[in-house]
Amino acid sequence: MTAEHPSTQARNNLLLAFAWLVALVATLGSLYYSEIRLFLPCELCWYQRVFMYPLAVILGIAAWRGDYNVRLYALPIAAIGWLVSLRHNLEQRFPDHFPAACKGPISCTSEYIPSFPIPLQAFIAFTLIILALLLIRSPKR
Repeated sequence: MTAEHPSTQARNNLLLAFAWLVALVATLGSLYYSEIRLFLPCELCWYQRVFMYPLAVILGIAAWRGDYNVRLYALPIAAIGWLVSLRHNLEQRFPDHFPAACKGPISCTSEYIPSFPIPLQAFIAFTLIILALLLIRSPKR
């Protein structure tokens, strides 16, 4: 069994901490928007939260423990959230192509922040998390 190079371990620690920080900021940001600014989340926003909130917890625990194998279970969660976010962004950009896709009381095409739409923020967060997780090198056995 070979030991992991210290620079690889430091790099992995930074990537894991970065992924956790992105998930935490995204989670706290979504709570700020809904609980402080009183923006009502649409149906697709709820689905994105379903995938982002657990990442904040899972990645936080993994970062604390130095568990680089978190990729095995965090990547699928982030990837599904990314797909929901992609769909949401497409629906906002091309609403005519997604008739009646969002069935909740709030339209998925609503834009609370037109200059930096919330679905775009989520898409960027999921993308950064996925990239950070993909860049983590597995420990040598």
